[in-house]
Amino acid sequence: MKKMSYFVIAIISCLFLTFNVSADSKIVVITGDSVRFRSSATIYANNIIREFNYGAELEFIDDTTQSGNGCDNKWYKAKYGSSVGYVCSEFAIIKTVKEETINPDDYKDYTAYLKELGFPDSYIPSLISLHNSHPNWQFKVFNSDLDFNEMVTFEYDGYSKGWSLIEDTGRYIDGYKSTDSWSYNYLTDIFNNNFDGGGSAWYAPRKNVIAYYMDPRNFLSEKQIFMFETLSYNKSYQTRDGVETMLKNTFMTGYADKEETKTYVDAFMDAATEFNVSPYLLVSRVIQEVGASGSTIVSGTVSGFEGYYNFYNIKATGERDKIIANGLNYAKEQGWDSQYKAIIGGARFIAKDYISVGQDTLYLQKWDLIVPRPGRHQYMQNIEAPANEAIKTYNGYNNKNAIDKSFIFSIPVYKNMPDKTTLPSSANPNNYLSSLAVNGAYLFKEATTNTSFDVVVDADTQSVEIAATKVNKAATIEGVGSVSIPNDKQTIDITVTAGNGDKRIYKINISKKAKEVTNETPALDISEILRVLNINNDGTYIYGYELNTDASKIIKSITDKENKATVIYTNKDNQEKKNGIIASGDKIKIKTPREEKTYTIVIYGDVNGDGKIAATDYVAIKNHIMDIKKLSDFELLCADVNHDKKVAATDYVAIKNHIMDIKKIMQ
Repeated sequence: MKKMSYFVIAIISCLFLTFNVSADSKIVVITGDSVRFRSSATIYANNIIREFNYGAELEFIDDTTQSGNGCDNKWYKAKYGSSVGYVCSEFAIIKTVKEETINPDDYKDYTAYLKELGFPDSYIPSLISLHNSHPNWQFKVFNSDLDFNEMVTFEYDGYSKGWSLIEDTGRYIDGYKSTDSWSYNYLTDIFNNNFDGGGSAWYAPRKNVIAYYMDPRNFLSEKQIFMFETLSYNKSYQTRDGVETMLKNTFMTGYADKEETKTYVDAFMDAATEFNVSPYLLVSRVIQEVGASGSTIVSGTVSGFEGYYNFYNIKATGERDKIIANGLNYAKEQGWDSQYKAIIGGARFIAKDYISVGQDTLYLQKWDLIVPRPGRHQYMQNIEAPANEAIKTYNGYNNKNAIDKSFIFSIPVYKNMPDKTTLPSSANPNNYLSSLAVNGAYLFKEATTNTSFDVVVDADTQSVEIAATKVNKAATIEGVGSVSIPNDKQTIDITVTAGNGDKRIYKINISKKAKEVTNETPALDISEILRVLNINNDGTYIYGYELNTDASKIIKSITDKENKATVIYTNKDNQEKKNGIIASGDKIKIKTPREEKTYTIVIYGDVNGDGKIAATDYVAIKNHIMDIKKLSDFELLCADVNHDKKVAATDYVAIKNHIMDIKKIMQ
């Protein structure tokens, strides 16, 4: 994870200083920026030891040195680390510090001791458990004197600067990401990952996720407690063997210099000795920043920066395509042209710019609590980094059986802390629909923030078909499909449940059209019309029309009986026929406001469908009987003149008698 895009040197003013003080001792507090600490009380010499920014604290020695030599007021003599020098009092003040020593042996039980140290009750059960497992571990309060909620808000509101980010390489923890408009678009299901110093897999976390990772109580466990370990070098348990163990199965094997005289283990141990910083911290930090397999920034092969390395991603910030270049440009400026130099130089940077100004735990290097400008000097943006590095540190100690040494853990306490902080569901929070339709008509085809829709349906509608699609595949939809509409007004709820359980309800307000009120006599059923006209039918065929009846007469008889009816008369070739004699095979389509039916006309004896009973019909029946040429099913129906359900000699005799006017066929 990349560092911040700037490095404002914020400073110390809490209970833990960068040096040891005795009771009622004095310190020098810097009141300006870029204030020079000089080896002699004069500005007229090349005597600058280093510079301090506002709030930095130095051990006071005396103030007997008089004004002059470029300082209008007296000079303060002070000590910082092993350096003794002078600061002009125009840019500093003197503060008295009283250090109280609390001995756990003076208390009846460890709980009382922890309370006396200043730990709130909510910290104590976890610390008691750790103490029982590791009696040599020492816990101290880092009293931040800062409001917890204000600091959480400060970190969250720093989204534009990318102060706090969380990594997600595959949409696994969408529920941890901020859903504010600058971070997430519910309608497209896209999270913003364009944050300064971040990358394609880095996102802004929710406010309550920041609160969880900032809350020290969530990490008072066997391994993660090491995010509060003070990071100065301790020879008794931070050993060469331990570094070797931590470097196993990483890319950091073999030599780290061009001359092949220094191994990677040498590099980390030399850095620890020179800058009084834990070698375990340095190894964990490298693995956290570039991975156990390494990354481009430590390859030494980047075009334009061949042979340069940056093991801690220092200054690797800015726009995505420039992050690596910026980090390697800094390495080139520092002359880090070997792995050894990069490890040593980066350790100097961490010790000077972080540990020496009071950010001497993994926790404080992420969550900067050093006043008067807390939060602005953060080594990493990754809110999970302290916990991840702590586990690596623990494993390094544990593998060397050094886990029960006298570690010192400096644990922050805030004002106005909540009872507890918890992580939300990691599942996706999207509960939007991308489309919604009623009976195939879309209410919307792209996601919208609207959740209420009005739909009007016909008065006789008994059900509607609801269809919907969702924006995110993890969501579920209830209320779609066929929905009964028994009432004139009804609201249908479509409930969308996100992967994390959040619900969104879309309301479809159904209204039926008013039923038309009329005093007109309702239209007759078609079967009733035919009954009144004495026309026989079986639902498919019509019987009873006399031979030579004109089609127009049939049409008129039906419309006269029911004026709401329409009649379409067609011949057997489906050509409309408004007049002319009727024939077997003609069709009558009758339509009323209530129904529509089509019938085929049967004229008994008109076998060939020409509207006449003639010798051709007689011959057709005779040929059928003699198996010369068979009749179709419909022709057989027309040939059954005597209605006995079969075609025989009696039928063609009846036709012959009809032709000879001996006996007419009754329809």
